[in-house]
Amino acid sequence: MKTTVIHHSADFDGIFCREIARKFLPDAELIGWDFVNDPIPIPDGNIYVMDLPVDRVFGFTYKPEDVSGQPPQNGLGKLVWIDHHKSSIETHPAAIPGYRIDGVAACRLAWQWFTGFVHQNPQLHPTEYVGAMLPAKSDFIDRKVEEPLAVRLAGEYDIWDKRDLDVDIFQFGLRSRELTTHDWQTLLGNFTKPSIAEIERMMDAGHPIDLRPDGTVDESVSTVQGLLGNGKLLQSYQQSNDAGMMFRSFIIEFEGLKFLALTTARCNSLTFAAKDVPETGHDALMGFYFDGQKWNVSLYHAKHNTGIDLSHIAVKYGGGGHRGACGFQAETLPFLK
Repeated sequence: MKTTVIHHSADFDGIFCREIARKFLPDAELIGWDFVNDPIPIPDGNIYVMDLPVDRVFGFTYKPEDVSGQPPQNGLGKLVWIDHHKSSIETHPAAIPGYRIDGVAACRLAWQWFTGFVHQNPQLHPTEYVGAMLPAKSDFIDRKVEEPLAVRLAGEYDIWDKRDLDVDIFQFGLRSRELTTHDWQTLLGNFTKPSIAEIERMMDAGHPIDLRPDGTVDESVSTVQGLLGNGKLLQSYQQSNDAGMMFRSFIIEFEGLKFLALTTARCNSLTFAAKDVPETGHDALMGFYFDGQKWNVSLYHAKHNTGIDLSHIAVKYGGGGHRGACGFQAETLPFLK
């Protein structure tokens, strides 16, 4: 039976989902989708939707009564949904087969889903797989799950877990060059158990290794280290460039909050670092730009004020996302006076 994987195409969480699907579903058709795209027709056969809201992808809306009951089929009888966006989890039926945890990136969920399903329960169809058989949120937070280093770094960046200082640098490294098929195969490589002699040869050659308690080595470490080297250079340049842009920033009052705002087509919370301090007088961060048809508005937590659920604002204006990073599109800006 045909299998189609639809993944978020605009960030590395979704792109890692794509490559994980490619690894475990080599015959699947992979389709990238972003929120600026039109809805797509529902394909035949098995369908995976990863790091995206199902209704937005296919152009329909779940009703409030669907959320706690059995989801209407809408032609999606073989659907598996893997996601972590708070606004989507709250507005989609909980009974959709798959794996969702608010606060754990989709790529980390996808890795556990496929390694668990493919290797532990090959007799089950994906729509029969029980989420309780998979790791809980605390297992990810405490890093008790088995996963490649690259998947953890990409996933923790996506949910702003910055305990590991390499998380930001790794993102810059991923952007530093076009990743080849070999790169992806290495980044998502299986854990191997080298002999003592092989470990000694790697150490003598200066190759970084990640020797785990069970004696296995994460093969992705060497490739990750190379990307981190590139990332440090790009990060230094970007931080200098962002600091220079912040003289154009300004305060916008919107939905009862003060946003430190910047008109730019590409930004994230780190873009505002030079002025993201309490003394600036803002509650949250905002980037927005016009793409020729609509305004695109992104909202982010300020470093000193992470208790606000900004996703409610995004949902109010037809968008969605996380508590601390979300957005919406509009034909006119709702905060203009």
